[in-house]
Amino acid sequence: MKIFQIVVLCLSGLALLYACSMRLINPTHAVFLETYLEENTLESDIVLINEIRGVGAVMLLGAIVAFLGAIRAEFQQTAFVVVTVIFGGVVLGRSFSLFIDGIPNPNLMRVAIIEIVLGVLNVVCLIGILIQARKP
Repeated sequence: MKIFQIVVLCLSGLALLYACSMRLINPTHAVFLETYLEENTLESDIVLINEIRGVGAVMLLGAIVAFLGAIRAEFQQTAFVVVTVIFGGVVLGRSFSLFIDGIPNPNLMRVAIIEIVLGVLNVVCLIGILIQARKP
């Protein structure tokens, strides 16, 4: 179970690192902007760039926490809580949007599926750690 938890944290960290690199460093190449940028230019929308980079920074911190949890066993529970909250929030928001707004771009649906899988894996690992912590 320990190796599985480390793998899940590494995969989660890599996914968050990828997402944050697109949003924080080069927001115009973020997957979620594909349809927006067909009609608009991001460079002229400073407010949107600011919002995108803010979320990118949150994902960068989440990636760092995930990698710390993969490296240090005593930090794993905290890492799983943080990463579960991030992926859980994203999945909840995307699910809400799916029901209210409809089906988004196919590339965004692929990303959503990956986020759902990682979210579920993180919840399973978090529950496993919490169960282990309760045993004497």
